[in-house]
Amino acid sequence: MLRGSASVEKAASFSVKIPFWAVVEPQLNRFQISSEGQVIEYEVVHRPRVTRCIHLELAEHGRLQVVAPRRMSKRTIQFTMQEWAAYVKRFLAEARAQQKDTPVLRYVNREQHLSLGKKYPLQLRECAGKDPRVRLAEGQIQVFAPQGDVETIRACLTGWYRQQAMRRFSERIEVFSRSAPWLRGKTPVMRLRLMKRTWGTCSSKGVITLNPHLVKTPPACIDYVVAHEICHLKEHNHSRAFYALQDQLYPRWREAKAHLRDRAHVYLHV
Repeated sequence: MLRGSASVEKAASFSVKIPFWAVVEPQLNRFQISSEGQVIEYEVVHRPRVTRCIHLELAEHGRLQVVAPRRMSKRTIQFTMQEWAAYVKRFLAEARAQQKDTPVLRYVNREQHLSLGKKYPLQLRECAGKDPRVRLAEGQIQVFAPQGDVETIRACLTGWYRQQAMRRFSERIEVFSRSAPWLRGKTPVMRLRLMKRTWGTCSSKGVITLNPHLVKTPPACIDYVVAHEICHLKEHNHSRAFYALQDQLYPRWREAKAHLRDRAHVYLHV
């Protein structure tokens, strides 16, 4: 699995004796810790898929969210957060800086949008009575839709990105499949799914799922994610054997991985 967020998961499945001072009584599910004199407030949320680790996320308006397993007590969460307070402080500073670096998309004329790592100005063209459509032409992403209908424009772009992703990803999977002898000439099944923090996954049944947002990134990054997931079809882990396969299939993966790590907040922005 490839994650796109800079947020790091820290295991909190250890057994500890919780001191009384580490516990803060909840108010509307909000808590706080301190690091070098700075008070850091956070709120706890739960998601079904989070079962083992604590995840740190930056919500709207710069609020810190802690996504934790439902079975993990608030005392354990609080103790873990305080133990990692210095790290939490750094994460929060970096995440807020990234948030400021990510403009709010308004879907208006001349607004910059990404495709294969390049920025293109949006050009809106009114097309009353016709089906909305998008095309990349004349150095612009041209959207034909009813004037002033932001939701239609957003939906058009989302659909267009999905079409581009399906075409591009299918081509690259075919190319890398031919270089992966463990596939024995077969091309794996590929699906698309919008994900907030993950670029791609590979199921135990051999189905590769890719994030359509990936089509906004440079071609080298697409190749890296595709190669990564194809390697998982033989090594469903991140062992030395897996990385040996990845070095064989796509030797430049380290540069692409670093780029996705540093710019994920831009590409995953909707």
